[in-house]
Amino acid sequence: MVRNEQPGDPKSGNKTYPVAQYVQNLDLDKIAEHMTSHDSKYNKGDIMAVATQLTNCIREQILLGNRITLGDLGTFYVSLVSDAADNAESFHAGMIKKVNVRWAPSVKFQDLRNVATFQFVGTRESQIAARKAERERLNALATIKPEDNSGTGGNGDSDEGGLGD
Repeated sequence: MVRNEQPGDPKSGNKTYPVAQYVQNLDLDKIAEHMTSHDSKYNKGDIMAVATQLTNCIREQILLGNRITLGDLGTFYVSLVSDAADNAESFHAGMIKKVNVRWAPSVKFQDLRNVATFQFVGTRESQIAARKAERERLNALATIKPEDNSGTGGNGDSDEGGLGD
């Protein structure tokens, strides 16, 4: 998909920029199912149980103030959004507005440009219009009634062009 404006600056002119679109959103259930298709010795339930426990432990450890590094997956850590204080003595925890969990990808995830494939899929608006047109076409086909073939003996057979000539 493309967007015809500079992100954050619509006054910069009519330019085209790519916007990522996703084929589908895979949840834990689907990822576990996919993992079993790679000749895994673990079944889907085992994978889901480990992933669920890992999620719970990462959350617990982050809340204890730890960074979590998971090999090729990368590192999970927190960042804070808060109001500013004039000095350290006047700062208090009530000034913290948000705790964000961040992911710092490992080298394996940092630059996927050289291995990714790209395909033009049009704008969301053009995709919506194409789906609408296809629905309308299918609805129109569904309302067309077949011709009455009663003049051919009622069974649609005809003596014209057959092998029995």
